[in-house]
Amino acid sequence: MPAQMVADEVRMASRIHARLLDAFIALTERELAGLAPGFAEESLLEALEGLRAARKSYGTTAGVMVVSNLQLPQASNAA
Repeated sequence: MPAQMVADEVRMASRIHARLLDAFIALTERELAGLAPGFAEESLLEALEGLRAARKSYGTTAGVMVVSNLQLPQASNAA
């Protein structure tokens, strides 16, 4: 099946979203590095899962492939 054509405008918007998600993922990882185990850590780990999933979807639209699937420890459901 041929690849679906994506308008240049959509591709550009996807690249912007992907870049912003990359920055927010990096910021969240830096915050996590300084946290002790507990609720805040688990909350940020859950947030990272969602951010990474969103990043993957934007990456394919923007023509960027995710090459690292670094696995972080799963957050437990402490709530």
